[in-house]
Amino acid sequence: MGQTAGTAHRWRTREAVIVIAGVAAVIAVVLGVLAVTVVPPVLANLSAEAVETDTAVQIAEGGAATVTVPAGWVVRRAEFGDDTLRLSSPDAEMTISLVESEAGLEEAFAAATDAPGAVTERLASGLDARHVFADDHFTAAVGSGSGAVVVRAEAAPGAELGRYHAALALILDGVRVDGSDLPAPAPGSGAEG
Repeated sequence: MGQTAGTAHRWRTREAVIVIAGVAAVIAVVLGVLAVTVVPPVLANLSAEAVETDTAVQIAEGGAATVTVPAGWVVRRAEFGDDTLRLSSPDAEMTISLVESEAGLEEAFAAATDAPGAVTERLASGLDARHVFADDHFTAAVGSGSGAVVVRAEAAPGAELGRYHAALALILDGVRVDGSDLPAPAPGSGAEG
């Protein structure tokens, strides 16, 4: 009987080790999924800021392009060296991503999308915008021959992007590629002309 009890004890020990290893594996998978799906949005929200008044914001850190963000919109900077600026409408139903490009208007637009039916128009700012609605996404390039900003917009699930034509027009018209909306350097900073 002593040998049978010892064998049973070893089996219980092995079963316990297998159960503990299985639980540890499940916990590791759950933590991995959370790290991939939950952590990035949480980190992005840590850098989010709702602007109180219409505010000119640099699109890329150290870049020349800016966009005037309307009051109430949320501004998020991408982390880890990504130069994408993300804007969310006050109702959080639309997200706009802006990326500064050294390419001219046509080249930047062609690199962003191959969707047919694009139109080009002159904005009140004096810059040109080439844009298209395709597959419930909006893609545009705003600029001139010497630089452009690629703009992408999409609606939240269940929302309709078509409701945001006026907001998209306002954002496009607020884009500047030459740094003209950047705040003037502080006197004595050594950054004056």
